[in-house]
Amino acid sequence: MGHPAGMPAAGAPPSPPPGADPAKALPRDRREAVVAAVATAVGLMAGTLPTREFAGPVLRLLGEASGVSRVYLFDFQRKADGRYLVTQRYEWTAPGISPQIDNPDLQGLDMVVAGFGRWQEVLLRGEPVVGEIAEFPVSERPILEAQQILSLLVQPVFAGTRIHGMIGFDACAPREPWNGFEVSVLRIAAQAWGAAVLREEHDAQLRHMQRMEAMGRMAGGVAHDFNNVLSVVGGAVEALQGNGAAPVPTANDRYGRILRHALDQGRGLTRRLLDFSRPDSGQARELDLGEMVTRALPLLRQAAGSQVRVELGRTPAPRVRIDPVQCEQVLLNLVINARDAMPKGGRVRLEVGPDSGATAAPAGAGGRTLLRVTDNGPGIPPALRDQIFEPFFTTKAARGGTGLGLSTAYAIITAHGGTLRLGPAGGTGAEFLISLPAAGPARPRRARAAG
Repeated sequence: MGHPAGMPAAGAPPSPPPGADPAKALPRDRREAVVAAVATAVGLMAGTLPTREFAGPVLRLLGEASGVSRVYLFDFQRKADGRYLVTQRYEWTAPGISPQIDNPDLQGLDMVVAGFGRWQEVLLRGEPVVGEIAEFPVSERPILEAQQILSLLVQPVFAGTRIHGMIGFDACAPREPWNGFEVSVLRIAAQAWGAAVLREEHDAQLRHMQRMEAMGRMAGGVAHDFNNVLSVVGGAVEALQGNGAAPVPTANDRYGRILRHALDQGRGLTRRLLDFSRPDSGQARELDLGEMVTRALPLLRQAAGSQVRVELGRTPAPRVRIDPVQCEQVLLNLVINARDAMPKGGRVRLEVGPDSGATAAPAGAGGRTLLRVTDNGPGIPPALRDQIFEPFFTTKAARGGTGLGLSTAYAIITAHGGTLRLGPAGGTGAEFLISLPAAGPARPRRARAAG
């Protein structure tokens, strides 16, 4: 994908945004201070520091140089219904200015409901919101005036083509009108912040893939050795049961049946371990993902049970290349997990459409298709979000969970060139995002190792 509408390509000359004064010259000392601060901030963000470590110093640099009262970063969270919720994550305040980082009204704020629909439209176009509060629409003033803001500048932060959030500059004391040059230079800081977020996301994905690959190799080795042990035990069970000619079942027969059942369970676990350790794209073929999910609906509804409603929404999207049986296995796992998380009933919604940047996956030449699976259950605790795709991790051990369902689903989607990730934290319920590349030429299948 290209740049979002209204967001200039790299090297394009900046144009003065609405609300800024292009004719008002910025005093030389402040002009130099802003440029120096942005240059230093970009250097911090371009390094190896994570966001949580560079956020404070960067916001302080920008705030002091621009002479404002408060600088902050809000995250955007796009919900399944298209709404955007914003939450303040970081903040710097000048001496004597009341912090807003703990203001409950600024956590999970629905921009449209709160009267900031104009902001949402402008920021999604890649343009800044800037000006005097007295000139803003009436619907926007109450929250701003309660913070004693007289004027502000808000720049969008894009991680690639996906909006990540916004960085804002509040003036709670009279200041010169925002200058076009000043707005354009501070926009560079917002772009650098977005690039740092994107780098962090890609680094996290790489670390996860490396960890999963290592665990896969370990799981394959365990499965191979375990299978050898099962073969020996199976031979012993057959010897224990004899040829089955005894007219009356003996104690050996009864114990043999118990052992045979345990063997079957062990072999099933071994197969799942091998599926995780050596995923391939199976019988992948080009298909319409929306049609495939539609055909799978009866199976998914049966698995969900009578207390959980399974819904489907579809919009035209690029065709993908995937094994439909393996895809059904992934969907079954997600639906069953949602069902188990909602013992009193609830709703699971599957949505298929083009991936317009809701994931961190690279777009590719033909675009991507997004399958979003959401439920209205209790959601996934923040402490577990980094573990749920790891093999053997389960919250259902008491009910026989093996911890291989989500890790196998992750391996299947990855083998098809896709990504499987959690949606953003916040709100209610769990959200899983499956992004698959548009169908291209058939790729050669990865050969499975023997054993």
